[in-house]
Amino acid sequence: MKGLRCGDEHFEPVVRETTKGFEVSVSGKTFRFSLREETPGTFVLHGPRTVRFHVAREGTTAHFFWEGAVYQLTEEREGDRPARRHDAGALEAPMPGRVAAVRAEPGQRVKKGEELLVVEAMKMENALRAPRDGVVRAVHVTVGEMVAPGRALVEIEVEE
Repeated sequence: MKGLRCGDEHFEPVVRETTKGFEVSVSGKTFRFSLREETPGTFVLHGPRTVRFHVAREGTTAHFFWEGAVYQLTEEREGDRPARRHDAGALEAPMPGRVAAVRAEPGQRVKKGEELLVVEAMKMENALRAPRDGVVRAVHVTVGEMVAPGRALVEIEVEE
């Protein structure tokens, strides 16, 4: 494995199994935790605190539903070509679902991590957040609309 990609960020985690669970080092930080699969696709992480989360896999991509937000991690391997994207500034639907809320509008300044949309999928509401600081260039969806994975939902222009 060459690394993991989450949005525009690339990580090279080092994972080690220990007698008490796992030790993961990424970006100079080390995390220790144990992990238990509660039901298929539902996990409980025991670390500094206990967190329940859901995972849906699609090939080399894992969709994590963690504390009301959705994260898409894609495994990168040597020789992989970068995934085709609509636009480097586009926030894309990570899974099929229905748009439950739109909290962004063209011209709006946004900060990395700010909630822009809510997509309802698998009976859960998932906040889609700005991957970077910038200005909303366009919003391509409305409340109630069904979306497919990879569809551009919001375009964000980086401010200079």
